[in-house]
Amino acid sequence: MKFYLVTDLEGVAGVYQWEDPEDQSLENHERRCRQRRWLAKEVSAAVDGLCIGGATEVIVNDGHGAGYTIDLDYMDQRAKVIHGHQRPFWLPYLDESCAATGIVGAHAKAGTTNGCLYHTMHRGIRDWQFNGISMGEMGLQAATAGHYGVPFVLCTGDAWACREMEELIPGIVTAPVKYGMSRLSALTCTPEEAQRIIREAAEQAMAVVDKVEPFKLDSPIHFRDERVEPTFDEEDAQKGFEVINAHVREAQADDIIQLMGLIFGYDLGWEPLEFSPAWTS
Repeated sequence: MKFYLVTDLEGVAGVYQWEDPEDQSLENHERRCRQRRWLAKEVSAAVDGLCIGGATEVIVNDGHGAGYTIDLDYMDQRAKVIHGHQRPFWLPYLDESCAATGIVGAHAKAGTTNGCLYHTMHRGIRDWQFNGISMGEMGLQAATAGHYGVPFVLCTGDAWACREMEELIPGIVTAPVKYGMSRLSALTCTPEEAQRIIREAAEQAMAVVDKVEPFKLDSPIHFRDERVEPTFDEEDAQKGFEVINAHVREAQADDIIQLMGLIFGYDLGWEPLEFSPAWTS
């Protein structure tokens, strides 16, 4: 049973400020190294819990920033990790062969006032709506999985992110390891306690795989992209988009995969290679 696990950094226990890769100070270097270890250990706890619960294969998508945030030296050896930039698709290897999907290190969507480090994709986005439903990155992940009939069953991270997904997908298992108080503050548990909580939640998530309905958006999908700053030019709109005003543009697509290709310019003809038999156990 294959599980597709996406990771982020902002929802990890102990993380409360934006990552700054341009800061070359020793203090920032030490902080980033520590956060990468915290993330790796939370992800490893999830992998362990998923396997205890019955998963036979776990694909981990290192989904934060440059796609190279997990410290692989601290990773559970049963995981296969997707990392790096210039990916052919946002969620490669997520397809109908997966039994379920979820996320570790989740943050709330843009506009969640008290969510720690809330945003959607980046801080310049005010809101993303799909068929009139305001959704963040987790919702987009769930909709992409739903396109293939795959349920979203696990969310760990900020309590505000957990609440967001409980409202979107009834029956999922959530595990808050921090409680956002503002965009730059949170009440957090220790990394060790976070790992315990996540391990137990991941095991529980495997028990609801057949009970949670995949999240599917009706076709056609209407997309509304709202920005904080004036961004769009009516006379120079991206192909496939209609500019409503300098802050808002809209588009429509038959399904979420086609829409992702429109938004990010992906080559939708890309197909992944199968794993080497030596990688499976």
